[in-house]
Amino acid sequence: MIFDRLLVAAVCGWLGVAGLLPADPPKPLTPAQLQAKAKQKSISNVCKGKRKSQTVKDLCRRWENQNA
Repeated sequence: MIFDRLLVAAVCGWLGVAGLLPADPPKPLTPAQLQAKAKQKSISNVCKGKRKSQTVKDLCRRWENQNA
């Protein structure tokens, strides 16, 4: 009975070390990264719209070329 508990504890410990648990939580984004991400999302939302002015069309074309 004690052997069973030791065996279960050893297996659980080994599984935890083997990488089933996350090693490190993801690091939070820096303010500059957050700003860049928000800018990309904003441009993406504008480009998804149906009605576009010529300026927006040019912006979307440049953005698509940059991301390609």
